[in-house]
Amino acid sequence: MAGAINVDFFAEEADVRHDLDTFPYPFNDGEFDEIHAWNVIEHLKDTISAMNEIHRIAKKDALVHIRVPHFRSACLYEDITHQRGFAWRSFDIFTKSSEIYGEYSKINFTIIERRYSPYLIQIVYKILSKFPKITDNLISKYIPMASIEFTMKATKE
Repeated sequence: MAGAINVDFFAEEADVRHDLDTFPYPFNDGEFDEIHAWNVIEHLKDTISAMNEIHRIAKKDALVHIRVPHFRSACLYEDITHQRGFAWRSFDIFTKSSEIYGEYSKINFTIIERRYSPYLIQIVYKILSKFPKITDNLISKYIPMASIEFTMKATKE
């Protein structure tokens, strides 16, 4: 990404070469006002620790943009380095308003927006994003999903 500090363990063009499964990340607390993790989180073994680190290096109210493959996406299985797929509510455990059981982390994000990213006709996926429980549980069996995009805010005291 132009104008950003790009982190990767394998890519030659990375600004910082780091294995994102190794904690802590080589950045200071509250260093970034915006973080993009597009097609990254699904490769990591420990999503919870990765999200804790993202929260740690994010400034208060930093925007965090994440794109991950939907759990029914063909993309999830085409890349053998993918560890898991994600659902609409997968990142809810990092919010105070979560309906997902379990307190796996003490960090807090506010989900500002989430949407299914389209394979083909964008308007169809925009409509499906208005009905996520039905889409994840039923419709995604019949209409192919690619990924889910999240925009979150790092909430800190």
